[in-house]
Amino acid sequence: MYSNRKKFKIQGKTASHRKALVRSQVIELIRNGRIKTTPKKAKVLKKEFDKLVTTFKKDTRKSNQTVMSFFAENKRAFDRLGQVVADKLSDRNSGYTRVIKTLPRKGDNAEQSFVMLVNTEVKEKKTKLQKMLDDREKG
Repeated sequence: MYSNRKKFKIQGKTASHRKALVRSQVIELIRNGRIKTTPKKAKVLKKEFDKLVTTFKKDTRKSNQTVMSFFAENKRAFDRLGQVVADKLSDRNSGYTRVIKTLPRKGDNAEQSFVMLVNTEVKEKKTKLQKMLDDREKG
């Protein structure tokens, strides 16, 4: 399959669906610090997030309105973006995220990759087995 004449990286979705998909992934990235997705969605997410942070860092009324309109009036995500930018991304001019390829998905063998914020430690989630073993050690 050749890649000429493709307007969008994410194919097979309407414009509103693509916009909603990117918006929800950006919000999850801000909330969790990393997100697991397909490589094509990861490229789009990285591009949109970097644009959003650069616009947010201008710190003018117009730039804040632009960023707020991206979040569709989700004030909590807007505030969290402000915290992330102030804490971890204030010293950088670009390259706020990184994409790391991982093993394919188990169910359908689709390619997967992590999109992570730079300068961020992500809390590792414990599995049920690890939680159970920790509880046994305590009690």
